[in-house]
Amino acid sequence: MFGRKAFQVNLILKRMSHHAGPSGYDRLADFLEARRIAPVSRWTFGKRALCRTLRSFINHSGSMWYHRDSLYSEISAAQKWFRKGPQIFHFLYGENTYRHLGLLKLLYDRNIVVCTYHVPPQKFRKVVRDQNHIARLDAVIVVSTCQLDFFSELIGPERVFYVPHGVDVDYFRPKKKKANSANVFCSLFVGSHLRDFETMAETARLLEVGGNSFRFAVVTSSKFHHYFQDLNNVELFSSITDEKLLSLYQDVDALALPILDGTANNSLLEAMACGLPIVSTDLPGVRDYVNHTCALLTPKSDPHAIAEAVRRLHENIGLREKMAIASRARSLDFSWQRVASKTQEIYEQVSA
Repeated sequence: MFGRKAFQVNLILKRMSHHAGPSGYDRLADFLEARRIAPVSRWTFGKRALCRTLRSFINHSGSMWYHRDSLYSEISAAQKWFRKGPQIFHFLYGENTYRHLGLLKLLYDRNIVVCTYHVPPQKFRKVVRDQNHIARLDAVIVVSTCQLDFFSELIGPERVFYVPHGVDVDYFRPKKKKANSANVFCSLFVGSHLRDFETMAETARLLEVGGNSFRFAVVTSSKFHHYFQDLNNVELFSSITDEKLLSLYQDVDALALPILDGTANNSLLEAMACGLPIVSTDLPGVRDYVNHTCALLTPKSDPHAIAEAVRRLHENIGLREKMAIASRARSLDFSWQRVASKTQEIYEQVSA
């Protein structure tokens, strides 16, 4: 119940192709009672023709990531706008899918429009050049405190809420590791978006000098593999199964994840849920999710600092074990159940 009337919640979904099946913000839909508005799975002639007719809505959207599928998701939401009873329309990836629906408030203003935004402010300005449509939102949910000031300036702080990203802590979980007789310390790097590939490659290069004690598993798009081609202590992966990704999280010794910028990070949360000590870049978006008990944070683009942190974990088994326990414990704060509960509270607050 929201306020005096029950609001029908509509979640406008988007599936990121590079996310593992159990990953991604759209998993929130599994933990909320809501109607799902899913992306088009099959483009019929009629759907294509409709989007061609309305192509100007895409061309003049002012957003680099607003495409045909985004427009059709808004059309699907608009078809439900005038149904009986007040409704909430929540765009789970606002950067990609929300642009025009708020205009319907001019005709019927009882419905509520909410967007969750994921990219850091500097990136957002590049992706969403025209930001006027954001003023028509009733609430903005951000997944990092580094986004609060930016959106507060756009629509006012009373309409901006920080709710962290979630992780499936039942799927991503630790398993007992086998004894490492070879004394090889393996670190994992996962992802592509805003990753600092140059720093990661240089870190591996620095640790390669010490012999065979340090190895890295790098999971990323094949178009980034060239950064690591000359490194013998790096094993490259791309387009792997969900099961393989989980086994990597569970089998390695630590996550080494230098990034250029960011808010919430699936790889970070999944590694924490699997009980990995974290070595990453000291940025606000990272500090929102980790603390000193589970992470060693380093200055931006500093491979020497990352290499030293990895060495420290390798040499100090006690520290590594304590950080692993703390990492798993910290990840439980970001279970989807808790995130869904906080999101429900935002719905109630906005609709009161």
